[in-house]
Amino acid sequence: MERLAWIHHEVFQQLLSEAERAYPQETGGVLMGYWAKRYSELVITTAIGPGPQAQHRRQSFVPDSEFDEAEIARIYRESHRLLTYLGDWHTHPAGSSYLSRRDKRTLSRIAACKESRCPAPIMAIMGEGSNRDWVIRVWRYKRQRLPMRLFRSDVEDLSPLIYKS
Repeated sequence: MERLAWIHHEVFQQLLSEAERAYPQETGGVLMGYWAKRYSELVITTAIGPGPQAQHRRQSFVPDSEFDEAEIARIYRESHRLLTYLGDWHTHPAGSSYLSRRDKRTLSRIAACKESRCPAPIMAIMGEGSNRDWVIRVWRYKRQRLPMRLFRSDVEDLSPLIYKS
């Protein structure tokens, strides 16, 4: 069964803007949303940026964890517990949208962290394609195995599905 990742158009534009702002350094943040259709479709409704204390380098990104935790709690509370932490996103400027070894270790650590409440986290990676076009792929961690690509990288407008407070 093919699994789908839906990203709201405005969220994708936010990711693109942040990628361009930080270029040629890596940047990233957190993704929130929900699973639909018995966990066969992932709906990404919210992206959290890097935070003011994040560290951006050419081949690495260290998020501002305190900022992330506060934003996750705020969005979860304001959505009346509908939107949850799904995983992380980051860029690979001048690189592909495939997982690095470090990305795989990060997914494994997120899955093992009880506080994350996310045993199968996702990671969206924006790699730089030809002509500086960004290519996004969404990956999901599977316990006991390497992370596998389960989602199409299509970006579709999900305006009707966005939670409005």
